[in-house]
Amino acid sequence: MRLVQRLIGALLRPRVRRRARGKTLDQLADQLAASSDVLLPRILAARDTPANREAINHWVGIERWSLARVRRWRDPPTELEPYHAYRLPEGASLEDLQEAFARARQESIALAREMARTGADPAAVVPHNDLGPLTVTEWFEYIDDHTRREVIRLRT
Repeated sequence: MRLVQRLIGALLRPRVRRRARGKTLDQLADQLAASSDVLLPRILAARDTPANREAINHWVGIERWSLARVRRWRDPPTELEPYHAYRLPEGASLEDLQEAFARARQESIALAREMARTGADPAAVVPHNDLGPLTVTEWFEYIDDHTRREVIRLRT
């Protein structure tokens, strides 16, 4: 599976970099808020199925994991942990997953705004397990792009 993930990463890295180019942290916070306005109604309207619960839990895990990684922009990790520990426990209800996604997205928006306000270095590089080194702005683009790309998995 790692080989497949690395291939996906190699394909996604240029997309994320291209889409993040020239954006500020404030712009990315606005972009995350705008995509939340589109994604949340779909997520909240999702049927309670194992596939939908799995998709939402995956998005929650990726978003939380990404936030943990971005918060380490001053001291990037050398050990690259997988995202699985950031998911909700197996058997989490659809409602819990929906709420967790909404909270994680609000945290993403708040972190981007806080980093812009406090003068964090948007060009600081933090490693991604599969996409390689990403700047802080590329990480926020990745957070947004990930769920936008995968929302087609959700069945309402």
